[in-house]
Amino acid sequence: MDLMKSCRNAGIALALILLPGSLQAAVVPDSPVKDQCVVLLPEVQKRIMQFATHEERLQELNSDRKTKKSYFSPKAKWREALPVTFRWICTEDEKGPFRVEISETPDFKDPIYGFSASATTLALPPRAANFKIGRRYYWRVIGRNAKKKKVQSETASFVTEDLPPRWIGLYGTTENVRDLGGYVTADGRRVRQGMLYRGQGLNYNSVDREIPGANRLMIVDQQLLLDRFHIRTDLDLRSVGETAGMKVSPLGSRVNFIQHSSYCYAGIFTAEGKKVMAQNFRLFCDEKNYPIYFHCIAGADRTGSLAYVLNGLLGVPEHSLGTDWEHTFYPNLPDNSAGGDPNFWRLYRHFADGFSKYGSENDPLSRKIELYLLDCGIKPEEMAAFRKIMLE
Repeated sequence: MDLMKSCRNAGIALALILLPGSLQAAVVPDSPVKDQCVVLLPEVQKRIMQFATHEERLQELNSDRKTKKSYFSPKAKWREALPVTFRWICTEDEKGPFRVEISETPDFKDPIYGFSASATTLALPPRAANFKIGRRYYWRVIGRNAKKKKVQSETASFVTEDLPPRWIGLYGTTENVRDLGGYVTADGRRVRQGMLYRGQGLNYNSVDREIPGANRLMIVDQQLLLDRFHIRTDLDLRSVGETAGMKVSPLGSRVNFIQHSSYCYAGIFTAEGKKVMAQNFRLFCDEKNYPIYFHCIAGADRTGSLAYVLNGLLGVPEHSLGTDWEHTFYPNLPDNSAGGDPNFWRLYRHFADGFSKYGSENDPLSRKIELYLLDCGIKPEEMAAFRKIMLE
């Protein structure tokens, strides 16, 4: 996983390469090429995560609230990635339409496509790309020459910035979607990407507890989640009343739909909360269930609590766990002085502090969460299976 090191430190030499058997190239990739690092995370998100504590982040946001120059600027982007712009040069007056093909492998297996009618620039929107972080990608351009014959460029490669979270963009109304992977753990390993996704509900809550709410996904989202992300399990953390007893995922019958009325924050430490946590956790111990999309309705409280336990057990540092929870609320944090509901912050603190009763004061958080899961009835071998699946 050396390639997964930060673009700032990797010193990776990514040169243009010409694949064997490619067509005569008159279209030349111009950007991104060679060792170029493609930035995915907006600057405001990177800046706020640099502060060590919730209080410092809150102070920084409040200082900007009056001026609205950075975090509260109309141009500020939250809960989404940046578009990636591709440019190429036509040396022999090649014509469009051009097709840009992007892949994680030089053989262009499972490519991402972008199209440009006539221009030699393509700004690929985040929801069309959903690039992984800290990964090398290969790209090429296919167009037509003056004789309307197919021409193909050389293959160029670039690396995406290695900074989580990896935001997932959808076209429908399901938002706050992100990959749990990409984080570096305390022991230097990395949480695998493309395995666990958290976000909002895939359909709305029932309004009468009898008929399930309307689907929030567009057809293109269903195709993306099924055919590109290969979602196998839809874990719905909502109550029976919210789901009206749904039996099939909004993604269809190809996906294993599981509904567990789940708890959040301090509720996970109650007898019933621990029972449901064990039910949920065991789903993550079986590789056949992956990739998994788990959610409540907003992807904030029940979803955030489960995400904290999962990544915390894997060894993701507490600072990253805290900022991951806060990402749902930025730029407004749930605190009186931030104009939000302070009850959310109190609930989060009771939740995070709840693990302190497990183990000793000097134990790392991952050990405390491990002891909590043992208290839930999870066996050591089940946790080992989960780590084997999720760590690389």
